[in-house]
Amino acid sequence: MKKTIIFYLCCLLLVSCKNSGGGNGADGNFTATDELKVIQGKVVDEKRQAIAHAAVKLYLDEDDCMGAYTSDDGSFEFKVDELRIKDQSHFEVVYKGYAINFLSLRNYASNKPITLSKKGKAVPVAEYYIFYESIKSCGRK
Repeated sequence: MKKTIIFYLCCLLLVSCKNSGGGNGADGNFTATDELKVIQGKVVDEKRQAIAHAAVKLYLDEDDCMGAYTSDDGSFEFKVDELRIKDQSHFEVVYKGYAINFLSLRNYASNKPITLSKKGKAVPVAEYYIFYESIKSCGRK
């Protein structure tokens, strides 16, 4: 009799845990995309040609960043929790032979091209590779 009661209590516990919801989605189930903002863009040169393999660093605040690299068509994408985005959040875009571009996230329209210019202090190849490798550690704490 004790085994039967314990069995039914365990079944009841499992069913109640499964049905407890506790999520943020409309149907009661949490989905990761419910709270993630997708930030997409493209890096181009002054002639509007795509720049492949540019290093794009998204600084969310002083101690929090995310990194991405542009694909062959110059595009990049970040999926970030909106709670991590602050007023001072900004991009730093680096590619060899071009000046570094800093752009406020607040003033950035998703899918709008980020233009790199050869005017100003051009990034040397060695400095580009150091930056390229350094953003791999972004988001790891």
